[in-house]
Amino acid sequence: MKRECKVWGERWLIRQDSTHATSILQLKEGYECSWHSHREKYNLFVVVSGHVDIITEQFDGPALVSLTSGECFTVKPGLKHKFQVIQAGLMVEEMYVLYNEDDIQRENLGGRIE
Repeated sequence: MKRECKVWGERWLIRQDSTHATSILQLKEGYECSWHSHREKYNLFVVVSGHVDIITEQFDGPALVSLTSGECFTVKPGLKHKFQVIQAGLMVEEMYVLYNEDDIQRENLGGRIE
């Protein structure tokens, strides 16, 4: 696991490949991450313990989603967002690109082996 110290706590990177990354975030009460967005990645936040507010920038102004233990929220690509730690705790962050069922290029239909 790779550990990164952040203003808002620590990120422990568990797994990363070309399509996704999974991290555990140890969160410090009273801190927030910077406003940011992702061009292609979805951002799934799952609160294990504590209380986190996720703020997104909507067309008509900011929107706030308040999460506690067992709750989750997904931020779509291109949506500006940040999180604020209301109560210290742990959060799982999954970043991924959208799976596309049509992303297969078949040579033939396959069939029975004779």
